[in-house]
Amino acid sequence: MSKIRNLNLGAAMLQRGKSSAQVFDTVHSEPLPVSEMAMVLTLDQLRPNPDNPRKGRNPRFDEIKASVRARGLDSIPKVTRDPDGEDIYIFSDGGNTRYQILCELWQETGDEQFYRVHTIFKPWPGRLKCLVGHLAENEVRGDLTYIEKAFGVHKARVIYEEQLGRTVTLRELSELLGSEGYPIDYSSVSRMEDTLDYLYPHMPRLLEGGMSRGQATPLLSLRSSAMKVWKSFSSDVKPNCTLDDVFGAACRVFDEPDSYALDVFRDEFIGQLLNALPHPSLNYDRWLIELDPREQKRREQFGEPPPLPELTPPIERPAGRERTEPPVTHLPADTTSESPVTNLRSGTLTTSGHPEPAPELSDSIAMPEYEGANVGRVPRREVQNDHLDGRQVITGESGSADDNAGSVLSDFSAGTLVSAFGEQLESPSAAVSSVAFAATGLEPVNDIWHIPALQDDTEHLQDMAFRLVFEIEEAMGCPDCVREDKHPTSVGFSVSANAGEFSLFLAGLSGSLPNGQLNMFMFCLNFFGSQHPTDTPVFDDITVVKTMRLIRVIRRLRELQRLAAKGGDND
Repeated sequence: MSKIRNLNLGAAMLQRGKSSAQVFDTVHSEPLPVSEMAMVLTLDQLRPNPDNPRKGRNPRFDEIKASVRARGLDSIPKVTRDPDGEDIYIFSDGGNTRYQILCELWQETGDEQFYRVHTIFKPWPGRLKCLVGHLAENEVRGDLTYIEKAFGVHKARVIYEEQLGRTVTLRELSELLGSEGYPIDYSSVSRMEDTLDYLYPHMPRLLEGGMSRGQATPLLSLRSSAMKVWKSFSSDVKPNCTLDDVFGAACRVFDEPDSYALDVFRDEFIGQLLNALPHPSLNYDRWLIELDPREQKRREQFGEPPPLPELTPPIERPAGRERTEPPVTHLPADTTSESPVTNLRSGTLTTSGHPEPAPELSDSIAMPEYEGANVGRVPRREVQNDHLDGRQVITGESGSADDNAGSVLSDFSAGTLVSAFGEQLESPSAAVSSVAFAATGLEPVNDIWHIPALQDDTEHLQDMAFRLVFEIEEAMGCPDCVREDKHPTSVGFSVSANAGEFSLFLAGLSGSLPNGQLNMFMFCLNFFGSQHPTDTPVFDDITVVKTMRLIRVIRRLRELQRLAAKGGDND
């Protein structure tokens, strides 16, 4: 077919009285084929598809160019032409990279085989089908980046809306792309649109540098989770900016491939949220829980946690106001059953009518007291749980603090009180933490042993351990020797190999020393001092409490890691 076309073209050019321009006008004025057919076209007759989703250079460009130089094109590209557009042919299902390669090879070599291209012409399918064809063809090879796919899907939505003359929903777009040979679910389309709206304006270099869908999705989840909290508390604080302003500022900080890390981004985002929304109920730990994807998944399965009960202060009566007594119930008059001894009448209790009130007693008259009424009576006591995740306390109604306090506390000791969860409780005198003086710094310590349920996992315990170690190292004057380590089997921190003796002590706690060695002499020296009574310990009281808390955190962390290892072996 191509030979016949070339012969016809040559015969037309030999006709007398016709120029080459008139010949090409005659050829182009011919009607386009209605079915697929082979054609030989020059590079001057070909153009890249203007709706090509690829915006950057193909990462395999040099490899494909070397193959084309040595062997030519392995596959014949498909072209089409818009009957209402210019007299040029564009690629309908991929081929834009190969066109660019052929142009470079023709300029470099001048070889005719790179100038004339064997193609397959297909009737004009429309802009939308051409765009979907490019998406599907690149999806098979996996050449497009995530942001290029997002732009391609968005361009398909724009073209579809132009055809229909109305707004197209994301679900309609998903169904259209699936019917055209490019199946993509609704949630993926939604994430792509959110990426273009909330991420690309602030971190274009990171996305164009190859940021994947798996890296972009956690950022969108952080924004979605933060938006829920922002809407709940912004009405009370009334911030002078929006959440998108805060999120965009955090994104701009990490618009470099070498500086981005999800954990560091979350920390920066929380810091800016604390400044933009200074609500008393929102601290760093609260934001960390609200932005935890596992917590969000738990809420999706089990619903939102119940709100905390409001603590109402006791009502104080004004000075001098008398106590209101309950209404007195009187007996109806019944003279027939009057007792001759007590002058009391028997009858049924009733409140009908308007009985006369009983006479009030004078303050000077003492009421008779029965001495045996309070014999063996113990003041009412009960164990109450703290809704703010603190320790349980004992409350009760005691008579006189001097008379009854000793007997009440003697009946309830720390070894006899057990809560409903089987946990041993302490006496009322221990309601205030004895280590409250250590509730300072990056990781305040109110309780050495207790670990809140919402932080009882590997990630939170590693963060707690790192903050404790950093404070201890900072107190000893060597904070640069410790580094954060979020490996699943680590304790949350690692110590430099050339660290000093004290850092080796912390390395022994983490188990990173050979054979798990721990210098017990240094341990005793830090906690108790040397064997000489005049020598003081290295640690002050706060550092001792923080170190004991660190030991507790590492013990629990190792326990969770052992359970995870057993679960992996069973699988």
